[in-house]
Amino acid sequence: MRAAPLALVLLIAGMPIAPGAGAAPAALVGAADPMFAYMGRVEISEGRAHMGFPGVTVRFVYSGPAPVLRMTGDSPNCFFNLSCNGWDPVVIRLNQGENQIALSTGAAPPGGWLIELVRRTESWMGTASFDGLALPEGCRLRAPQPWPERKLMFIGDSLTCGEYDERFPNEFDSTPRSTNAARSYAMLLARWLGAQVHLISYGGQGITRDWSGKAPASTLPVIFPRALPDKKGSVWDHTRYAPDVVVINDGTDFDAGPLDLAKFTDAYEAFVAQVRKAYPRAFILLSESGFQSDGSDGRPRTSRDQLLATLNEVASRRAAAGDARIRVVHTGFFPGTPSNGHVVAFQQEQVALDLLGPIREAAGWR
Repeated sequence: MRAAPLALVLLIAGMPIAPGAGAAPAALVGAADPMFAYMGRVEISEGRAHMGFPGVTVRFVYSGPAPVLRMTGDSPNCFFNLSCNGWDPVVIRLNQGENQIALSTGAAPPGGWLIELVRRTESWMGTASFDGLALPEGCRLRAPQPWPERKLMFIGDSLTCGEYDERFPNEFDSTPRSTNAARSYAMLLARWLGAQVHLISYGGQGITRDWSGKAPASTLPVIFPRALPDKKGSVWDHTRYAPDVVVINDGTDFDAGPLDLAKFTDAYEAFVAQVRKAYPRAFILLSESGFQSDGSDGRPRTSRDQLLATLNEVASRRAAAGDARIRVVHTGFFPGTPSNGHVVAFQQEQVALDLLGPIREAAGWR
């Protein structure tokens, strides 16, 4: 019989952790403690694990009285999933500033309580940090199970972030709350394939320009080397995570209309070279974008055809230069809903199905 799941009972911002009468003070454990396992890019400083990219996951195991989660959000739009021992997650919305999140206590199973905290939202919605735990007397941390050996990375725009994927089709609920990276095609593929996953993605950002046609300071080539995408000077050590397969899936450059295709192709090739330098042994899959019309909705398919031409040209150039671990992969067009072009969760699953076979073939996974 499965143990009953823990319930999330309280979220209090900026409130001190006060022991009961005669109780020992809670012991504070910072985010750098080795009992915490992270999947995704984090920057650990001052005892906190700062996160900007979506899908970052924190894992820990405890037994005894429940600890108190300590977290900080720099906006009121930072959302997380919190699950216990594999049960369906509850949703946490951080208050802006410091937060304390108390978990209820129950009799732990032999392996303890496995807690996973998954960042739902992306950097422009607000950055957040996991600040560690306050452990009451008798609470013990245990070593969490290791992450899978297989490793995936997905680089892209809001499609990869899972932006607005949990809105209802007949609603205009395009809010941070309706964004859930855990239901993105990227994290779904990781679960299907038994792999770790990093999402290096940012809504509205392309290779050379953003969704409005501007060339901001946060295009993919700029944020790719960073641990925190919006922090200048933030540096990610690529040796910490060497993916078996990297999927680049971004069509945002075409959102604002026509562009210089030759210049875009050169820029795309330069970005692929940047990724290849960081991960010399990875298979790199260049994907079409599910956002771009295939003509089935009555719109021209010009952008889809131009992006595909760029992908084929880049793959051809790389192959001619001796790079044999690069492929072009195809995905369908998924038009979102009448109220919003972002794909909903079941369409994310369709994107995942399009990419499942090519990833398995490239990596030799079954």
